[in-house]
Amino acid sequence: MPFSFYPFIYATCLLLFGMLQPTSLPAEEQYGYITYSTGNLGDYIQAIAAKKFIPKNSIGIDREFIGVFNHPQKVKTLVNGWFMCTKDLFWNKNVPAPIKSWPPARIIEPLLISVHFIEPFFPCLFTDKSIAYLKKYGPVGARDRATLKVLQAHGIPSYFSGCLTLTLNNPYGEADRQEIIYAVDLDEECVRYLKSQATCKVKVMGHTDLKLTQLTEKERLAKAEKRLELYRKAKCVITTRLHASMPCLAIKTPVLLVGDLDSRFDGLSELLHTASRNDFLEGKALFDFNHPPKKPRGNLSLRENLIKRVTRWVASSP
Repeated sequence: MPFSFYPFIYATCLLLFGMLQPTSLPAEEQYGYITYSTGNLGDYIQAIAAKKFIPKNSIGIDREFIGVFNHPQKVKTLVNGWFMCTKDLFWNKNVPAPIKSWPPARIIEPLLISVHFIEPFFPCLFTDKSIAYLKKYGPVGARDRATLKVLQAHGIPSYFSGCLTLTLNNPYGEADRQEIIYAVDLDEECVRYLKSQATCKVKVMGHTDLKLTQLTEKERLAKAEKRLELYRKAKCVITTRLHASMPCLAIKTPVLLVGDLDSRFDGLSELLHTASRNDFLEGKALFDFNHPPKKPRGNLSLRENLIKRVTRWVASSP
């Protein structure tokens, strides 16, 4: 294949991944949000949380290609989520990797909020160039206290923002709740125990669905919205998932988080009713499945602070 043909292939790949945009665009497309190409429904729930603050037809920027995103004009972007992938780290080898994954492309003007970084990503995150970027656009909103600690250790202005999914809403009232408990990503033994204790229907579901990767962005978001509709009307939700528990907290659906929690939950688990797996199976969870507590364990000042900060950022746009 002639060498001159390679630029054409590269440009085609960029176009397929939504990084090249038309030159004539509505003014509202100066906004962007982080989207995904994963099989994790929780990722798209995060995207829904971001989208509700910005114009309807804002641009979805794939998290994995944020470093090479291109556009004819600056894009004010809500940059939230878990950053973990580079061409050398957790990369899907079936997809051409970007030249760089971080920091975000110059065309992006970010609000860095509700971000989580894992340790293997640190070599990419804490280069001199990236630290300067984080300082320029700080303070950075850390989704959890573990992320906050490592950002501050590198001298980056930052604060504990919590998760953006805490800003989700529920248009329904208590009268709309159904007699159904959703068991989200519980193992079989936990499900059996829950069913033995519950007096209403228990429906088992998960957040992993590899078929999501075969859908369009619109279809993925529709799937996530459909799941949120179920959570909004649930009697309660019992889960091991961060992005089932945080949305339920926001929409005032009683939720119990089960399991041994890692650093992603640092600072967030304090808001929730929680139980280790062993305590759950031994009936020691302080959570009545049949009469679930109406109030969360902690206060939701994080929610109000998130809403104020993001709303103020959007309003500051020309």
